[in-house]
Amino acid sequence: MLPEQHDILFSFIAIAFALFGIYVFANVILNCREREGANITKWGGIFGAFAIACFSMTVHMFSLVQADQLAFFFSTYLWLVVILLITWGVFLKSNSMEAQSPPIIRGFFFWTTVSLLLAGYTNWLPQQRSDPPPREAAVVGDLTMEEFAEMGRVIIFGAKQVAGQKSIGKGQCPLCHTFDPGDHMGRCPNLFGVEKRSHDRVKENRYATSPIAVGEVEPSSGIVKGKWDEVPEEYRRQHGPDEFTGEDYIRESVMCPTCYVVKDFGNDGDTRSPMPVIIKPPISLSRTEVNAVIAYLQSKDTPGEFATVTVPLPQDDAGNTGGAVVEDTSSDEDAPVFVTGNEDMQTMINTLGCPLCHTIPGIEGAVGELGPKLHEKINAPQRIKDPNYKGKATNTREYVRESILDPGAYVVFNEAEGESFPDGLMPTTFSEMLSVRALDKLVDFISQTEAPAGS
Repeated sequence: MLPEQHDILFSFIAIAFALFGIYVFANVILNCREREGANITKWGGIFGAFAIACFSMTVHMFSLVQADQLAFFFSTYLWLVVILLITWGVFLKSNSMEAQSPPIIRGFFFWTTVSLLLAGYTNWLPQQRSDPPPREAAVVGDLTMEEFAEMGRVIIFGAKQVAGQKSIGKGQCPLCHTFDPGDHMGRCPNLFGVEKRSHDRVKENRYATSPIAVGEVEPSSGIVKGKWDEVPEEYRRQHGPDEFTGEDYIRESVMCPTCYVVKDFGNDGDTRSPMPVIIKPPISLSRTEVNAVIAYLQSKDTPGEFATVTVPLPQDDAGNTGGAVVEDTSSDEDAPVFVTGNEDMQTMINTLGCPLCHTIPGIEGAVGELGPKLHEKINAPQRIKDPNYKGKATNTREYVRESILDPGAYVVFNEAEGESFPDGLMPTTFSEMLSVRALDKLVDFISQTEAPAGS
């Protein structure tokens, strides 16, 4: 039993106590009517109050989680029942009816005693969660290049594709990129033919100078453009020619998207890429995962042929100091993302992937530009008043909740681009990924976000 759930046994006992309180009240009323001299008003009022108290406490028990249920039961509810029993005994004794104690009471208290002893013992034992096991690191053995490229495909698209839904893996690439010939409907370049294009791109004059020159540091990623040997050591290739190659271009594109922005796919006159840095949160690909993605992109246009792949296999990678460790993706479909609300806000938002698309004040690394900036303390009230708003929200919290659960209810206009942000880009599955507590916590936080002073 998890601490955030109800305790089934104690919930059942609470119901039994409520029924018991009603039974005692009925028994007292019946005995008063049959016994001359018994004060039915006095005793009926006392045991009626007990019955109402038992019912109210049972209702309260169902509003609590396990830990609070147990604390409330032993500190309050159990003592109410003890007092009820003592008072019932006084009633029976004072009216010379002690011999008429119903046999059901003896059986009830035998069952209650055994149940409480059993419940106390089982809750004393160390508790274990019944959640699916977390995805852990799996040691990669001697992979073939076909298996390594398939690992890259899973990182991009996920292990399982659902009919009618966009297939998206840990890398989140299909949110913006397309991969098939002639499909140019994505927000970022089509990656069909990227292997051949990578070799041509590094020879273009525009690559050498735009948006920054080769040899300059791109501020948001800290990467030195066009210098393969100055890539952070944990991601740097360990062998190959001294010149900048197609592999280096693909690696640089995922580690430093703004080092080169494909024409018509950037912001501010193609000087800034909307793509997140995928080696940083919330995606945070490891060295082996980056190489697997490169292997897939280099080989995807020639199925079954891997001669164009230049990255080493994990077991041959001298720079892989982690013993060729990579995240196990085999259980993706069995371990859906779910946020309980016990996490801190940074973890919650990173887990949900919000920084990929949104700039969120107060969240480190949340500088996404694919969706609107989340300055909802000011923006939400204005959007509710927009004549184009067709949602049902009447205040900021309702608007934020609606935007999370039903993002298509209102599509924000992107003033910088002179058009609305794309409808359908934001997932509609957050209702399946958030507990009630997590949703309330997220709504409370986002409702207070506003642009930094002076921005």
